[in-house]
Amino acid sequence: MLASLQVDPDQAYVINYLAYSWIEQGVKIKKSLSMLEKANKLRSNDPYITDSLGWALFKLERYKEAKKYLQLAVRLMPADPIVNDHFGDVLWKNGNKIQARYYWKYVLNLEKTEEELKKTIEHKLIKGL
Repeated sequence: MLASLQVDPDQAYVINYLAYSWIEQGVKIKKSLSMLEKANKLRSNDPYITDSLGWALFKLERYKEAKKYLQLAVRLMPADPIVNDHFGDVLWKNGNKIQARYYWKYVLNLEKTEEELKKTIEHKLIKGL
């Protein structure tokens, strides 16, 4: 993967994949953010990159900025369980708890929602974040 980035550093989807992987592992989040900002310039309004960018900001506790990107990602991909879950999380952190629960409940009703995510969301609906 890294070799691919060195050959062509402008591959937005490769950048997104690597950066999101790091974010999910809880490593190199600041570096991931700068990579995702670059990917977003290369492919603006791509729902996956927009979600990843918002998620990096969320992980850095920059919730107001994160909300802007995650809201756009939901508009671009309204039926994606992960994107809606991320948006619910950022709504919660911004103090919009009723709206957060709405999005989490919505994720439970989506066909593509995996069982593990359903369990996580059921916990959030009871305890919050």
